Amino acid sequence: MAAEHKHFLTLDDINPNIKKMEWSSICGPLVAKAQQLEKEFKNDVKKPFKEILKLDISDCQAMGQPPITFIRQVISMVVYPPLLDDPKLPDDANQRARTILNACKGGSMGSYTNEIGIEIIRKHVAKFIEKRDVTPCNWEDVILCG
Repeated sequence: MAAEHKHFLTLDDINPNIKKMEWSSICGPLVAKAQQLEKEFKNDVKKPFKEILKLDISDCQAMGQPPITFIRQVISMVVYPPLLDDPKLPDDANQRARTILNACKGGSMGSYTNEIGIEIIRKHVAKFIEKRDVTPCNWEDVILCG
């Protein structure tokens, strides 16, 4: 990697309880109970409450929060570039989509990229980390993967 770090986290530094933690042991019983109650609601089983709020999984959109429009607009234009000419889409989303497409080989998200991610997106991620964590972040140390 490009930069040598003085501080980094290793498995030896992590709290052992975090290493043993399992998602299913935290939320599994809650999710199972919520699903059971939802089935009962569908079968007209009366309860002393009228709805179930699944707050355990942080699914904001399932809770009714609208999706972040900007992200969807950018993704739409990047995946389907003819939308770049649609005047109904905002300029900031259009510019971000163009920046991403210009960083792709052939100007297409369908092209192969560096196996560690598209350079411009890695740079954006590094800037975000610097702002969020108030610490330097070298974009060359950022690896993006699915």
